[in-house]
Amino acid sequence: MAVCNGFMAPGLINGTACWLVFGCVATLVQSMYFVKETPKITKEESKQLGRVVVWTSTICMWLFWAFVYMHQMVPLIYPIHTGTPA
Repeated sequence: MAVCNGFMAPGLINGTACWLVFGCVATLVQSMYFVKETPKITKEESKQLGRVVVWTSTICMWLFWAFVYMHQMVPLIYPIHTGTPA
């Protein structure tokens, strides 16, 4: 029988690390290219808003990926194989 790793499954840990790297890279890209000062928002407020948007979207995408990954670890429906007549 297979070993149950739960939340410490290697694929889940590696995928989480990839999403963490994605969030960090997205934060750097946002802070370098998408910070803008306007009459209604300062540069610091723009940077903070960008960080909130980047990390909120990264966490939502990571959660969706993790749910799908974990659902495939323990399928609810098992396929039924029927023998084909010869």
